[in-house]
Amino acid sequence: MCGSVAVRHLCLSKAVEEVIAADLRPERVEKLARRLMPEKVRALRLDVRDVEAVVKAMGEADVVANATPYVHNITVMRAALRAGRDLTDLGGMFYVTREQLKMSRDFEGAGLTALIGCGLAPGVADVLAKKGSEHMDEVQSVHIYYGEVNFTPALYKWSFRALLDELTMRPVIFRDGELVEVPPFSGKELFDFPEPVGTRLCIYSVYSGIATLPNTVGKGVRLVEAKYGFSDTERLEALIEALRALGMLSEEPVEVRDVKVRPRDVLLACAPPAEPGIEDAVSLVVIVRGRKGGSDAEARYTLVHEFHKTWKVSALAYLTGITLSIATQMLGLGEVEAKGVLSLEAAVEPDRLIKALKVEGVRIREEVRVRREL
Repeated sequence: MCGSVAVRHLCLSKAVEEVIAADLRPERVEKLARRLMPEKVRALRLDVRDVEAVVKAMGEADVVANATPYVHNITVMRAALRAGRDLTDLGGMFYVTREQLKMSRDFEGAGLTALIGCGLAPGVADVLAKKGSEHMDEVQSVHIYYGEVNFTPALYKWSFRALLDELTMRPVIFRDGELVEVPPFSGKELFDFPEPVGTRLCIYSVYSGIATLPNTVGKGVRLVEAKYGFSDTERLEALIEALRALGMLSEEPVEVRDVKVRPRDVLLACAPPAEPGIEDAVSLVVIVRGRKGGSDAEARYTLVHEFHKTWKVSALAYLTGITLSIATQMLGLGEVEAKGVLSLEAAVEPDRLIKALKVEGVRIREEVRVRREL
């Protein structure tokens, strides 16, 4: 879904001559291309697990955008190294992100750049955290809140595999100079997002930015945390607990009619794909607290977006896809000078990204407060 938004956005850019849209099921791409610019989009059947084919396909492009599920990120990065191509992706849910960052020396040595986490959260959220830190002499904490409300009944709007991992893996927060694991569904907090998202029950998320923000924000930051408020967090928690109780989250093989299978693999195989046309609204709130000139300071960034009626895609898919496209074009146009593996906020000036998003109808509100005693 996010990849199709990126394809559409890339097609509309005058700077882009051709988009090679590779997918395991290219008929979806072909259908999209017919509605857009058939002369500008070339559909290609490609299995991301076929490394040789991926390297060959990359060789035909100037820059590569990876919108596959995060579990393929390392494979795609290795292919990009072999093909000698710059790369963007949508993030690695902390644990994979840390493995990706270890490849920085390889990319730097090859004179290449991999921009990782180029979506909404991770991505835009982290860039806003970096911008907030620019108002501070000293940063004490960074709090990222993502909230959503679905007007079309739906349990999930992105890869079920990613969602399942997000709800079952142990989230990580940065606290007092250390990375600390916390239990899934912990950190519960009712947070008031702007309407129409409203109040959501937020929980700690397995978030890529925790692996990069302590360094990119710097300034002595002591706490970095990210919480997600799903459209129905309580229902998701009940579902996960039911699956766990039934043994469906186990990775230990069980025998079924003389065939050994892992219950979790069966679950992933049975889960239907997310629907692209879910009508929704999403909000992102980033709060940076610290000190400025000896006084307490707070920078708050708020973004609200609703279902894209023209493109008929969810707000989440739209915001994620256009950010991936913008970052990819920055790489392709040589606007990112740094080499190696970098998070979006480490490589792109916040105001440049905010300006590019504003052109696409994305409005971000900034509030900076400094409290001082007179």
